Amino acid sequence: MPRKPAQRSGSPLYWSAESWAFISLRLFLGLRFLLAGLGKFKNESGDYSFDKYYDGFAAWIIGTFEKTDIPGFLVSLYAFSIGYVEIILGLLLLAGVKTKWALALIALTFVSLAYGQMVLGNGEKVNEIGFYLLFTTAALYFVRHNKFESLR
Repeated sequence: MPRKPAQRSGSPLYWSAESWAFISLRLFLGLRFLLAGLGKFKNESGDYSFDKYYDGFAAWIIGTFEKTDIPGFLVSLYAFSIGYVEIILGLLLLAGVKTKWALALIALTFVSLAYGQMVLGNGEKVNEIGFYLLFTTAALYFVRHNKFESLR
């Protein structure tokens, strides 16, 4: 006896192309954000340390933006928090917690990163971030096809 269509809809074998597109984008962006955040804590020997983050990455960001018109306290706040923000948003996206909100915050983070690169005049990096922003907006478009979310 053939199965009813309602019985098939729960199986990943019968997901729509849109559902597969969304889960692919969600996993890619979640891993990208998680690994980008963790990479800011990684030192030369491959270990993770807070010293590398605060004395290395954050100090480098603050030094790089000293010559711009962006106020120093905003640069410091951003530099000291961006690694944590990337880790948290990456984990939320991978776990499927508040997926639409996590994607929206990731999009805003990409916009802020692109703005920083625009201020520095690094057009090549802006283009790279633009591709990630495009992937994020595609994921936001397909979020209604989310078949695997742990907390809405």
